[in-house]
Amino acid sequence: MMPISRSHRWGRARPAPAREIAGADAASGLPEATRAPDPVGDAPAFASERAAGAAPASAQAGRESVRVPAGKLDSIIDQLGELVIVQARLHQIAAGTGDPELDGVVEEVERLVAGLRDATLSIRMLPIEVVFGKFRRVVRDLSAELGKSVELVAEGGETELDKNVIDRLGEPLVHMIRNAVDHGIEDAETRRQRDKPATGTVRLAARQEGGEVLITVSDDGGGLDGEAIRARAVERGLLAPDDRPDSADLHQLIFAPGFSTARELSSVSGRGVGMDAVRNAIEALRGSIEVESTHGKGTRVTLRLPVTLSIIDGLLVKLGKGIFVIPLAVVEECVELDATERNRESGRSMMRIREHLVAFRPLDQALGMACDNAGVKAETPGRVVVVRAEGQRMGLVVEEILGLNQTVIKPLSIYHRAIPGLAGATILGDGAVALIVDVVTLCRQGAARARGNVA
Repeated sequence: MMPISRSHRWGRARPAPAREIAGADAASGLPEATRAPDPVGDAPAFASERAAGAAPASAQAGRESVRVPAGKLDSIIDQLGELVIVQARLHQIAAGTGDPELDGVVEEVERLVAGLRDATLSIRMLPIEVVFGKFRRVVRDLSAELGKSVELVAEGGETELDKNVIDRLGEPLVHMIRNAVDHGIEDAETRRQRDKPATGTVRLAARQEGGEVLITVSDDGGGLDGEAIRARAVERGLLAPDDRPDSADLHQLIFAPGFSTARELSSVSGRGVGMDAVRNAIEALRGSIEVESTHGKGTRVTLRLPVTLSIIDGLLVKLGKGIFVIPLAVVEECVELDATERNRESGRSMMRIREHLVAFRPLDQALGMACDNAGVKAETPGRVVVVRAEGQRMGLVVEEILGLNQTVIKPLSIYHRAIPGLAGATILGDGAVALIVDVVTLCRQGAARARGNVA
């Protein structure tokens, strides 16, 4: 399978292989889904180019591409997901028979399915510059409206993301950039007093890290005002007057519904819907948000997003008779928890991992479930899966770690979607259903418990 054509970025620099599948229009650079389908296909376009004196037929064939509707790609991904499930079933059957010849065939099928998966997912990948390109005008118009001098610097536009992720990423990034220009960047006089250049900089960067894509929006402005955030949170009842949360927890308050430190309502800020909308959109994409800020120097907001929404790598764990999947992207390490550590009567469940203390909680309690024969009894050791999300570390106690699994995500039914801590389900090789853990929600609940806001 050949890579995605990028003629929309580099023009006609070099001839491509005989035939490749492209997800973007060579002329406009826009994703295929944003354009109306051509009812007569590509033939008239090629004919018109030849009539206008275009390149010879042999050179034209080298640049030829196929337009594939997004719906057909979605159908291929769905069928691929079913194929991955069947392949897992075949692997389990072969393991039970002990037939060397069958084992060889199964290994070959696994190799082919893995290659097909990678090739098919790559077809849906688009460079994130498709989204980045429109933000220069957003910054230019907003800086003119606010009377500020702001420059946008974009990096990593060649980083690729699933088309479905890119389609839903534009609005959250607009909110974040507007917030950086309005709240972050100071006016020219204030910047001169702080020995900063008169022109502020908003930096938009993307990079891939393992199975995730990290998108960072940073500015060199005044940073978040912790005291102003705390005062506003106390005023709205989000914090008690004597609460003194650390900076990471304090910064997460800016994502609370209706939260804003602006005292005056304007066309840009004051409504408290921007960052709340950002968090809702990123959570819907199974991502997380991290905030770092230094007062007087600037703020950096990092979005962690899965490369694709269809198939993820997961860690299979057992708890009683149930099987759960923890997304591998948020897993830091797995450690053992002995009975003495679990039975300490200190008021809080903490364990020391090297030089750090990490709060832990049985997975069934965190999910609010009563698992039959759950292996977290006081007299037996357990396994702790240490996860991280939104800057929070948390240990989830399970009975047994079963290993890695390629997970095809299935949506929950309408009766189970509202259960906090669950992100979906998957079908295992033996036909059993395993629930996928929503680590972001569990870490957020753990932070609330640490503040004393949740029982």
